[in-house]
Amino acid sequence: MLCFALLCLFVSIPGHGENIPAPEFPEKLQWLNVSRPLTLDDLKGRVTILDFWTYGCINCLHVVEELWELEKKYGDSLLVIGVHSPKFSNERRMDTLRRILLRYDRQHPVIQDRDLELMQIYGVRAWPTLMVIDTKGMVIGYLAGEGHGELLDDYIAKLLKARDTDTVPPALPLQPEAMRIADQPLAAPGKIISSEGDLIISDTLHHRIIVTREHDDESRIIGEGVAGFRDGPLEQARFAYPQGMVRAGESLFVADTGNHALRHVDLNKGTVSTIAGIGEVGYELHPSSNATSVSLRSPWDLALLDSNLYIAMAGSYQVWRLDLDTGKIEPFAGSGKEGLENGALKEATFSQPSGLALSGRRLYVADAEASAIREIDLETRTVKTLLGTGLFDFGDEDGVRSETKLQHPLAVSVLDKNQLLIADTYNHKIKVYELETGKTRTLVGNGQPGDGTEIVGASLNEPGGIAVNGDRVWVADTNNDRIIRFDRAGKRLISWSPHKKKR
Repeated sequence: MLCFALLCLFVSIPGHGENIPAPEFPEKLQWLNVSRPLTLDDLKGRVTILDFWTYGCINCLHVVEELWELEKKYGDSLLVIGVHSPKFSNERRMDTLRRILLRYDRQHPVIQDRDLELMQIYGVRAWPTLMVIDTKGMVIGYLAGEGHGELLDDYIAKLLKARDTDTVPPALPLQPEAMRIADQPLAAPGKIISSEGDLIISDTLHHRIIVTREHDDESRIIGEGVAGFRDGPLEQARFAYPQGMVRAGESLFVADTGNHALRHVDLNKGTVSTIAGIGEVGYELHPSSNATSVSLRSPWDLALLDSNLYIAMAGSYQVWRLDLDTGKIEPFAGSGKEGLENGALKEATFSQPSGLALSGRRLYVADAEASAIREIDLETRTVKTLLGTGLFDFGDEDGVRSETKLQHPLAVSVLDKNQLLIADTYNHKIKVYELETGKTRTLVGNGQPGDGTEIVGASLNEPGGIAVNGDRVWVADTNNDRIIRFDRAGKRLISWSPHKKKR
């Protein structure tokens, strides 16, 4: 099974000349966002879409955006049921899935298909796949991949037009998972950088950026704190699920992931502007283009060398480059196909690059879906794999390169000229990779999600970002809604939050 970006037109169920009844949901499945498990009777009178997804898949997240628009348009006449069919072992945890539903604002019913039982019943072989059921409970076909919003819209309209006018859809027992996050200092912080005495945090679920210092009384807030796409003064600008950042003097560049855009924050003037992207997901692998007129695909992290801004374009399985002097943007490394192939820049393949770090003329990439760490040599213009062997080769093993296994790493940082730090996200660890020996060891984390701060048995929960400042290592401990500071010299682990006051 694979994650697909763009795939087929509508496909009828193979091996059946006519539509077939939807099978009942197995009783042992666990449901979220509802007060009781749904039955086939709940589907009658409305079009139902079973969205087979796994939460680490970037293409699955793009489909959520398409389904949002359809849910808003058709209201109670359309029922979307998310069938979470986990790829990684960490994704099988119910407590984590609850957090993910909040993180990505999924309020429709969701099934935890822990053992892929429903996936097998429907013969689904790829993430994402959308299975369509008509108003009489008949399965009429499926779509694999993303980018099918308009096609789905047409089919839903036709199916509803043919619906029995006397049919009244039954009330649904909706009970969305909810958490009070408005008053928390941080909500699912994604990335963190240390620059010129400042700590800069992407407060992802609050849709804002926080600039602060460890000992100051105040923090500077960038963004209104409401999801949106708006330039202007810091307090009025809007972001959507921002992730990676990089700073150059008083310029802060932000990967505005949910808006599929890059933003520029002028810290001196106190303004936010858009430098790349048009606010919607793109479906083409563009050649060199004007950055403000091209659509991007989930930029996740950034690195800056001279006037070149490198972008981990998670949604297109590539690393892109923006020339800040000319305003031209283009794919830099990766063919656009998902994989783990090395070689020349345009021939190599990536699998959801989500973290970047520069050391001299080498650009390191956390290649999340392949559970790999890659190296791009900017001099020879080649790509090689440091850790990782394949899309479905993952685990939690330290040691020599050939034995090491990671699980969906989202960040990489340079510790020194011979060592990298890796946020081994789904293993809930921070690991050290030695460039000369090829060996990997665990620095922080016991492999189980938690929020402890004791060095012995310390626990994290899906860390997504790392920053290094001398002996201090800062970690965005995403699912714990906190920042962790690890003092290597004193072997201390401290849970830290920014001050609430603005400056």
